[in-house]
Amino acid sequence: MPSRRPRAGLGRYSGHVPKRPLQRADAERPGGECPAGRALCRRCWKPGTLCLCARLRAVANRTEIVIIQHPRERFHPLGTARIAALGLIGCTVQRPRNPVTQRLALAPCAPQRAGLLFPGIPGHFDAPTRSLADLAPEERPPALVVLDGTWPQARALYRENAWLRGLPHFRLEPREPSRYRIRRSPRRSYVSTLEAIVEALSILEPATAGIAALLGVFDAMIDDQIAFAHQTPRRPQRKFARQARERAGMRTA
Repeated sequence: MPSRRPRAGLGRYSGHVPKRPLQRADAERPGGECPAGRALCRRCWKPGTLCLCARLRAVANRTEIVIIQHPRERFHPLGTARIAALGLIGCTVQRPRNPVTQRLALAPCAPQRAGLLFPGIPGHFDAPTRSLADLAPEERPPALVVLDGTWPQARALYRENAWLRGLPHFRLEPREPSRYRIRRSPRRSYVSTLEAIVEALSILEPATAGIAALLGVFDAMIDDQIAFAHQTPRRPQRKFARQARERAGMRTA
């Protein structure tokens, strides 16, 4: 997949960038500056008033993170993978894209000796998993593959990419519930993509500076979104259209 050149010192995205006319703020602002008003930031894909870029600081993680992202999640306004991809130097995002078949199959892209951070789901995928916290130092993986999307989307990614099932599976045992106050998880122990990555890196490389600060950016994104929603109530017809899109996504996942 073609890659988008990152700002120096920050993480990388890879994938298709949809063609659209550049807004004036996009075309004229110098690289690295956040757009004003509702103009879309081309790094974090959020409006200028909610831009995350100024809050992000580069984290020099040693454990490579590869995020396999469901295509429907890429531009979700509350997606957390973008925080990880922009904040972690050793992080890439891969997305399957086949506009003809709509399949989610992706060529194997796991680094050598990588593990999959994915909990066993009773009744769906009962692959044996080991707790990251229980691993001896010599057993710790040098890289982690993480699935990003809703839980139905993550299951679909796992189902259509058989090479994922050949990776060692690791799980987390979160010390506290998710901070994701405006998206639901099917279980109290499930956390967002960013929270899972931060928890994993805190176990694998606790001495690395700046890892926990990514959660501060996450909290700020949620706070900004809640404040923005209170200022601009959603119109009923938009709510119905959003619910229809979500139902359609559940059927295809």
